Amino acid sequence: MRGRLHQFDHVVVTFWDSRATSLTVALAVGLLIGLDREKHKSAGSSSSAAGVRTFTVVALLGAMVALLHSDVMIAVAGGGLVFLTALSYRANQAQYPGLTTEFALLATFAIGFMAVGQVELAAALGVLITLLISSKSRLHTFAVSQLSEQELHDATLLAGAALIVLPLLPNQPIDPLGVVNLRLAWSLTVLMLGINALGYVARRTLGPEVGLAVAGFCGGFVSSILTIAAIGRQAHAQPSLLRSAVAGAAFSSIATVIELLVIIVITNARLLPYLGPGVAAMGMVAAVYGLVFEIAAKGPRSPAEPVSGRAFEPKFAILFACAFAFMLLIAALLQRLLGPSGAQATIALGGLIDTHAATASAARLASSGTLGVIPAAFAATLAITANTIVKAIAAVVAGGRAFALRLCPSHLGMIIALWLAWFLVRNIPTP
Repeated sequence: MRGRLHQFDHVVVTFWDSRATSLTVALAVGLLIGLDREKHKSAGSSSSAAGVRTFTVVALLGAMVALLHSDVMIAVAGGGLVFLTALSYRANQAQYPGLTTEFALLATFAIGFMAVGQVELAAALGVLITLLISSKSRLHTFAVSQLSEQELHDATLLAGAALIVLPLLPNQPIDPLGVVNLRLAWSLTVLMLGINALGYVARRTLGPEVGLAVAGFCGGFVSSILTIAAIGRQAHAQPSLLRSAVAGAAFSSIATVIELLVIIVITNARLLPYLGPGVAAMGMVAAVYGLVFEIAAKGPRSPAEPVSGRAFEPKFAILFACAFAFMLLIAALLQRLLGPSGAQATIALGGLIDTHAATASAARLASSGTLGVIPAAFAATLAITANTIVKAIAAVVAGGRAFALRLCPSHLGMIIALWLAWFLVRNIPTP
């Protein structure tokens, strides 16, 4: 009997806690949106528009209607709110021709209703709506004065490529070797467009010098090769940004180093003594090299050219994705020729495409016993070297001679640092 009473009390407490949480979230969202509307109302010297009390009551009303679980009450409360909101808009149309407050009121009711059962989503949407309606002046200035028609066109093109075209493509190989995936190839195209747009936005926001450095480092976490190609093309289009572009391209390799160290630790920490020193040394070379060019870019120079042109060039991104698919085919053919015994060579060739996947594969092969720890580390070192060479090739193809001559010495220095460290640690006894 006591056990049943205890279980009943636990159910009651849990049920009450969930109701209290829902009502608290609804109250907080109503207050948050209402405070913004109250301030807006005060600035307009109007006492008739909905304010903090109205929004708080409407949010709580939505939560209470949800708790009643009555379709009739949902219809009555929702319909009544729509009717009263329409009357309010008609009465204040001359002074406030916009519909922001009215739609915010309806959204507050919906969020209060959603708070019963989906508390986290309701809270997040409440904050998001508050941010949107409180950023009216900034959004208006950005849309009217700062955003050009070409930039809006490019943003729409990027959204269409990512949200419309990409989901429609088959997510399976279409070639006899089973390596060319249309969705993967288009994902690289979208990635290339996004990296270009990231660099363009960073340059406009932070300035030509700092913007490329930030864009390079952030883009390196996605793909250092694509980042170098994207930044190289910008440097080729605007030679005045050459030093900043070299710094950003060098910083992209720092992101690669961080990811490699994390992958090694997670997949097989036994490889860390053999790969960690060399990979870390590569990161130090990239950091110092990029910092030198970033400082040089801030030195005496002619006035920076204003940011111009498009945020990205779709044709260039598509060509790069096609080149990626071609490299996949070559790697697959070589893998078939080498056979299962060529595991090390296969991993090294994988570095031509993705050094992270190649390193993770080496670590998994070492964990399963297919490869020893030292042979796996050696194969990963080959893959990292191959990937660094591909970075240099991307710099030559995308950035031209001037960009490549300034950036490729960093790649050479990283390769030298990697192999010097390998020769120093290769004889360490395996754990």
